[in-house]
Amino acid sequence: MSAKQRGASLLEFAVSLIVVGILGGLLLQRLWYYQGEAEQVAVKMTVANIRSALEIKVAQAKLPGSSLDLTFLTEENPLNLLKVKPVNYAGELYSPSKEDIGAGNWCFDRSDKSLIYLLNNEKSFEDSQSKLLKFKVKLTRLPQRPAKPSGAPDNDGVAFEQVKD
Repeated sequence: MSAKQRGASLLEFAVSLIVVGILGGLLLQRLWYYQGEAEQVAVKMTVANIRSALEIKVAQAKLPGSSLDLTFLTEENPLNLLKVKPVNYAGELYSPSKEDIGAGNWCFDRSDKSLIYLLNNEKSFEDSQSKLLKFKVKLTRLPQRPAKPSGAPDNDGVAFEQVKD
């Protein structure tokens, strides 16, 4: 062994930089993937919570002695049914633009009574044609006579569905 030790050569340094760069790129790619997955799960969870809250309202309306009219649910902000609104809720707006909502946020459009989510990551929902996801509460009823058997109870309900722009 010589008395004078040398550091890494320029070639070794370049190879280590290339390896670190490749690993960093792979890490960033995975982080973007998981960020999109997290956004998708958060949106689906909010939609599921709203659907559960609507089902509770429908069940309350069917209780004996209840005078709850389900048509008001189609006019109101469905996020008002939740105990806690999402932290990324921008509020109730009239005909909001994408700038008003902000990427990754929810808002309720008072003009057409729809709940809107503006995607933060376009690749979160590959089946979506737009960066804007729009949902509405719709009243569902069985058809009246002759399709509905006589004596059958009214089967009123609500659905929370995604609608096209």
